[in-house]
Amino acid sequence: MTPIDTAALHRKWIHSHEEDTGDEQVFRPASYGFPPSRGRSGLDLHPDGSYGETAPGPTDRPEGSDGTWELKGDVLELRGPDGSTRTLEVVSAEPDRLVVRK
Repeated sequence: MTPIDTAALHRKWIHSHEEDTGDEQVFRPASYGFPPSRGRSGLDLHPDGSYGETAPGPTDRPEGSDGTWELKGDVLELRGPDGSTRTLEVVSAEPDRLVVRK
């Protein structure tokens, strides 16, 4: 497997749920022409290792959180300010498409 280029992750990624498959989630850059949707989650991965995350709240308005991130091989590790850790297996990372395993 080709190593994931960490620099390719440095952008704001928005969940493109229309492109998801049974076991993969697809994210596109925020500048992508998304069709209308009631709410989309997103990850904003910064070069300094910090990140912001948004998800639709109870009223479909985006709610945010932040933390730090690190790429370990093909695993994207997201650490929240409370010390919680979430991992996403990166299947592919291209300038216009990020795919992670569910």
